[in-house]
Amino acid sequence: MKLEHYQRNFLEKRIDFRMKNLKLNYIQDYINYIRENPVEINLFLDKFTINYTYFFRNISIYENFEKFIKLYANNRNRPLRIWSAPCATGDEPYSIAIILDQLKNKNKNFPDFEIVASDIDPAALKEANEGIYGEYSVHDTPENYLTTYFSKEETDLGPKFILSKDIKKKVELIKEDLIKGHQKNYKYDVIFCRNLFIYINQFAREKLLRILESHLFDGGLLILGGSETLPRNSRGFESINMRDRFYVKNLITQNESFKNRIYNLFKNEKNTKVERERVKIRDITKPIKKEIKEIQEKIKIKERPKKEKISGKITLEKRINLDKEIQKLIEIEKIEAEVKITGIEVNNGFNGNSNQNKTNQIKKPMKEFPSSLIKKREKEFKKRGLLLEQREKVIEDRIAYLDKKYTNLEKERKEINKLVKKVKKQEEEVKNRIEILERLTKQVEQREKLVEQKEKQFNRRIRQVGDYTRQVVQQEIQISGISKEKVEKKENLDKYEEERLDRIDNTNNNNELKIPMGYYGLIMSFDKNESATKFIIQGLGSGIALILKDPVNNIFAISHISLPSSSASKQGYHLLFPHTFVDTSVKDLYNNLIYHGANNKMITALIVGGAKLFLEYDMTYQENIDAIKSELKTRQIEIEAEDTGGLSERAIIYDTINDSLYIKKTWEFQYRKIT
Repeated sequence: MKLEHYQRNFLEKRIDFRMKNLKLNYIQDYINYIRENPVEINLFLDKFTINYTYFFRNISIYENFEKFIKLYANNRNRPLRIWSAPCATGDEPYSIAIILDQLKNKNKNFPDFEIVASDIDPAALKEANEGIYGEYSVHDTPENYLTTYFSKEETDLGPKFILSKDIKKKVELIKEDLIKGHQKNYKYDVIFCRNLFIYINQFAREKLLRILESHLFDGGLLILGGSETLPRNSRGFESINMRDRFYVKNLITQNESFKNRIYNLFKNEKNTKVERERVKIRDITKPIKKEIKEIQEKIKIKERPKKEKISGKITLEKRINLDKEIQKLIEIEKIEAEVKITGIEVNNGFNGNSNQNKTNQIKKPMKEFPSSLIKKREKEFKKRGLLLEQREKVIEDRIAYLDKKYTNLEKERKEINKLVKKVKKQEEEVKNRIEILERLTKQVEQREKLVEQKEKQFNRRIRQVGDYTRQVVQQEIQISGISKEKVEKKENLDKYEEERLDRIDNTNNNNELKIPMGYYGLIMSFDKNESATKFIIQGLGSGIALILKDPVNNIFAISHISLPSSSASKQGYHLLFPHTFVDTSVKDLYNNLIYHGANNKMITALIVGGAKLFLEYDMTYQENIDAIKSELKTRQIEIEAEDTGGLSERAIIYDTINDSLYIKKTWEFQYRKIT
């Protein structure tokens, strides 16, 4: 909620209300109180909104709404949608739902309807959701609606009226600040927005009007509060009933038949507020005033006598007569001031004997009123007296309830104080824990230094492994009888046609190619001379098994990778055994497939491995997984399936004939199929 949207005098009144309640005299005291008691913010917002409402408030509006909706609903092949905003405790949207439900029951062809009701006050929405109301909330509800849609229940605080569940289900309640916008992306046929514009400033009014207009169908009805009107520049709306503040959106764009029916429907409605007839006090004193006027005329005549030729002063006799008439006028005016309207003398402040004044009053003739009017007034007063007695009882019960509530709040305040003390203790504990964490952080930093040292040791070991591998390679070269001259000649040959040191060609008895770490295998099923049908890898730990395949052209390749990057390679080791590293293996395996006739658009990948087997600080397994995915993404090769991570070694079998991958971890008893 943005308070800047509301009028300043309204805000000042709401703040003053809370300050009086808290017995605070200065605004700074209230600010300090809020800082010390943050719960006051919720209490202020709870009292900020004005939730004065009741069922069928201004019932003529609902009667005219019923007329409009009957006409509007003709030939509508979709459900009607109505928005009530703000809805307060739900009295308005539920009143709308009752009217529409009655129309639906009377006319089976009447369309279905949806009602959305929104408000910013969660307490009001909670009361609306409960659907339990006091006697005043239904005091203006028609009797047939009251008996049909409510059930009455007597309580200690007076009767309660429980709304029908069927009506409650027809209204969707949502919490929102209307000026910020509406949560629903709906268009509505009718929007009720009564008595909100009067509390917000001009900027907020214009913003709210734009929101309402954007959510209203052309030809739809907007209903405002009795003291609200649209600004003159609201060209999109036309008033059809000024008394009830009915506005239709873009009525001029509707067909002539609809416009004429709307105009005819409300042509007899007056555009001014109708006041109830009442007996005026001046009608009671009219006979006396008439007599006063006659005497005043006589005095005026005597004050302005006809001009006589004889110049001289008024005679003593004329002066005495004039004084008598003036005294008589005073007495009559006094009688008028003492006229009893409600059994109480209005004025007894004239000089003279009050008993004599009363006698003069009794002697003065007055016109009698009809006895039927007097009896009617007596009945009205008796009825009002009973209502006042009932209200006094309700107020007394309410005061008792509030006293009880105050006692409970006082208990809650004490409990809150206890909680505050508890929170302070917890804060101290948190501070102590922070100090402990700081000490632990220092210990972690020291451990990180140790880890760095161990990483250096690990890198040295990798270099040692590289040296050892080179020695093994040299031994293999010697064993295979490859001389330096043969190697030099092979530099001029295509690297995919030469005899590769890192390729596995020989199959076992099951026509399987077993791929050790740093090696690769290739199966071309279309070649009749190809005997191998399966790849197998055993003891796959933190390394990665990469399978690239083109099943359409029947070309399959696999590599057994151990490290993420060839940057760790020394003295050209990655040139002899590219499938030891992720970056060189992906490149070499992909080019191998393309060279032997694979379609680059058909190539997909399967990846397995990356188990965490070494020390806690060794992240080689995760680096392998991240590196292989990054390389495949760079070359736009789709990963068809993967089985990575975990804490166990794996064994894999890939069947090229059926294009199926089987995996077994060390703790599993048999292979499981992945693809």
